[in-house]
This record gives sequence, structure tokens and C-alpha cells, in this order.
Amino acid sequence: MAIELLIALVLPVVLLVTATLLLESHPGNLPRPLGWLRRRQSLIWNSGIGLILGLSALRYLLTR
Repeated sequence: MAIELLIALVLPVVLLVTATLLLESHPGNLPRPLGWLRRRQSLIWNSGIGLILGLSALRYLLTR
């Protein structure tokens, strides 16, 4: 159980820090999808909420 908890906590943090450092080091060279999302800030918010709801529903259905 400790290994799963470690993976669940450390892996997202490592990915987030790595992606943030890469994007900060090349601010003008965003990939096309990120540049498109940057111009539509509400789309980022709505997509995040949709992902949270969808993944929560999937988790509920899989554990049922």
C-alpha cells in the first residue's frame, strides 16, 4: 500500500514540475494545442471540470 501511495503522490508532482520547468524555459515555443488552449481560458477550466467529473464517474462505476 505504501508503494501505491508513493506512486500516486510523487508521480503527478514530478510530471507537473518537469512540465512547468520545460514550459518556463521556452515560453514562446508552446506546442500548438497549448497555444490554442491559452487563447481560450474558459475552455481550459471547463475541460478540467469535465475531466474531474468524468474520471470520478468512471472510478465509481469501476469500483461498484
